[in-house]
Parts: sequence; structure tokens; C-alpha cells
Amino acid sequence: MTLASRQVQFAACAAAVVLALGVGHDLLHMPLQVSDSLSLILDAAISPSAWSDFRAHLSEVAYFRPMRFVTIKVVADLSDGNYALGYRLFHAALVLVFVVLFVRALQVRDRVMLAATPLALTVFLGIHTFLGTVKEIYPTNHFLQIAVLALLALNLTQSKGGLLVDVGLWLTFAFAALTLESGLLVWVVIVAAWMTGMPGASRRSVAGATLLVAAYALIRFGMFNTGLPTIEERSTGYLLGTLSPEQVRARFGDDLTFFHMYNVVSSALSVLFSEPRSGVWAFVRAIRGDQVAPRHFIQIGASLFATGLIAAYVISRLKAGIRWPQTLADRHVIIFAIVLAANASISYVYTKDEIMSVAGAFYALPVFGAAVYFLRGWWERPHSWVATMAVCLLFVAGSSVWAVRAAGVHHVLRSLAFVQRNDWTRLEREWRRDGNWERYSGSQPLIQSLRRQAVATRVVNPYFEPRWMERVFDINY
Repeated sequence: MTLASRQVQFAACAAAVVLALGVGHDLLHMPLQVSDSLSLILDAAISPSAWSDFRAHLSEVAYFRPMRFVTIKVVADLSDGNYALGYRLFHAALVLVFVVLFVRALQVRDRVMLAATPLALTVFLGIHTFLGTVKEIYPTNHFLQIAVLALLALNLTQSKGGLLVDVGLWLTFAFAALTLESGLLVWVVIVAAWMTGMPGASRRSVAGATLLVAAYALIRFGMFNTGLPTIEERSTGYLLGTLSPEQVRARFGDDLTFFHMYNVVSSALSVLFSEPRSGVWAFVRAIRGDQVAPRHFIQIGASLFATGLIAAYVISRLKAGIRWPQTLADRHVIIFAIVLAANASISYVYTKDEIMSVAGAFYALPVFGAAVYFLRGWWERPHSWVATMAVCLLFVAGSSVWAVRAAGVHHVLRSLAFVQRNDWTRLEREWRRDGNWERYSGSQPLIQSLRRQAVATRVVNPYFEPRWMERVFDINY
């Protein structure tokens, strides 16, 4: 690698770190959540060990996520009693690793690629699936963990390969699969990388990962008889609203084929066009309710620009007679398409933006490759000033709307920080009603300590923010 290549690579990584630190700053100033977090933190605090948590969660109904609870326990132990700081630091560190792994996968080598890097980063952070990796903590965001592991697997397949890389891929898959069901997408990444000719993906790595998939299925469905999630688990978006499990049964009866197909298709469309959101066609609903805001046009316009770039790239390569991937950009396009199809398929029971986090992260890869391809081609061939001006305006407009979407992440996190702090003021009343107050009576000192920390957190009251912000930036769907 030449000195110039190292310099542009360093500049790209520096840009990634700056953006990640901005998101991390927001996370460190957010109180811990009450829902989906507090009970898990309390359980981890009184648990004897991470190994006991692993064994206790090997057999559950519909879910098989023992490593998720191990991670929660390990972070709790490392926090040394300061749970709010420990979990938020872990979350912020994951975001930093997430963004750096993405930039590393781009393999920025020259100034043209460096010029396209800001677009790639704003797409990576601005897509709505990224919000699911930062707005929830659970108390450790397992959707973010899976997306990080998927990008780690991609980086390993882009290396020179070898036995150590193969072992790294197997360990990455095993950790991901035992953390969340979507962790199986790491196997999809490995296979797709091998199919496209990535140097670090060998037959041995694919064979080993496939054997691990078989072992996973045997352990989950054979030894522990763990089922799969069903529609009874939660409500889900459909067309212009949300259906409860009872409403799904009433509308579709016992044959849920069409409902499952809707979830799969809408999940894929969500990544490509930012609609629907968690199964709900938010833009159409806004039109019907006369509540259309600039954010709807910004989100859809940004997606049309990025998806259009990918489509134009594919058409251009096919016209040039390319039928098999020859460049990294070609490979990224195919890997993204395979990951998108697989990620959408596992959303068949219910659709949710967070579930598509892996596909959303991989979406920015072909956008970058397409942008570099067209910028390089434009640079090498002379064009009229009118055509040059038109292309410049197109890229400026497309990059700008993605920059707005990326900036909107901070708006959503600040708004959620205010909501989450207020949730702590209602904790006792709601937990007494649910019976959790008595259940965790022995953890009252810890609960009171966490509540004092949360209530004392300085957050921005959305009432004092300009009204235009909620019309321009994304909201918490």
C-alpha cells in the first residue's frame, strides 16, 4: 500500500470515528430504559455467573438466545455497580466498531473513493434501520451486535484468508447465532462472499459454517425443542395500521401465507425505498390524514437516489458484458442482494425496522461502489458543462438529503432521552400494577439508585426545540 493510499484510508477512518463519536455522545447522555431493560439488568445483577445465565436460557419457548444474556451479565460485572455508565459505554463502543468496520470494508484507496466516502457514511447512519441499533438498548442492543458481527464476517472474507480467518468466521457465526435468530445471517454473508470470490472465504470456511448451522438446528430443535416465534408474540404493522395477534387471526384465519409474504416483501422494500416502516405505509397514511411533512419526501427521495445509483450501476455493468463479479463493488452488490433477501425472509412472522439492521448496513456498500464507479467514469471522460452541472446537482441533492437523515439520528436520540427519563418517574406505579415491584423487592436499593441517576440526567425538553425539526427529521415510528 502506497503512502497516498494510507493517507486516504486514514482520512476515511477519521471521518467514521468523528461521526461515531457524535452518536456515542448522545448515547452517553441517555438514561437507561425502564421497559425491556431494567428487569434484565436486575436479573444480571443478582445472577451468580455468566455460565449460569447461559445454561438457564438454553431452553426457552420460541427463542434461543443464551449469548444475549451472557453479554448482559458480562457488561453488568464489568460495570462494577455503575450500570448506567457501563451499558451506555458498551453501546457507544459498539457503534464505533460498527462504523469503523463499515469503512474498512469499503477499502478506500484513492481520492475518488475518499470523495464518495461521506455519501457512504451518511447512507450508513441515515437509513432508518440504523436507528434501531441506537434508539433501544435491551439493555445491550442485540440488533446492533448482530450487524457488527455480520460486518466483521464481511471484513474477514475480504482478507487474505487462511486457517485463522476460517476460525474467526466460525466463532463469529457461533456467537451471532446464539445471540439472536438473525445471527444466522452471518452464515449467509460467508456463503455469499464465497460465491462472489472473496479471497478470505474458502470452501473450508463455508463447510465449517454450514456444519455449525446444522449443529445449531439440532441443538435448538432437537435437544431443547425450542420452537419459532409466532404471530401471537406481538403486534405487527400491516398496510396503514397495526394489527394485534387477534386481528391477524381474524383477518387471515389459519392460512397466513399472504400475511407472511407481505411481511417479507415490505421488509425488503423498506430498505430500498424507506417505505413501509415496520410494515406500515407511513407516507400513504400521512397523505390520507393530511399530515404530510418534509421528512417523508426527504426519506423517500434519499432512497430513490441511492437505490437508483445501485440500479444504474447494475445496468451499466450488464451492458458492458459483465456477467460475473470482477471488482469489489460487483461483489458488494451481489452480497447485499443475497443478504437483503435472507434478512427479509426471516421477517416473515412480523416486520420491524430493527430486524432489517443487517441489510440496512450492507445497503450502503453498493451505494458507495456505484458512486465511485460513476464518479471515476465521469472523471476519465470529458463532458459538456451542462451535463457536468446536471450530474453535480444530482449528487449534491442526493448527498444532502442523506446528510439530513443522518443528522436526524441525533434528534431522535435526544427526544427519546427525554421520554426515557420521564418513564422512571412512573416506575413504581406501573411496576406495582404489573407485580414487578414485589418481584424485585430485594433489589430496591439498586432500583432507587438507577432511578436517581436517570432522573438527574440532563436532557433536552423537545418542547423547547424548533417545531420544524420534527417535520424535517425522522421520528420514532
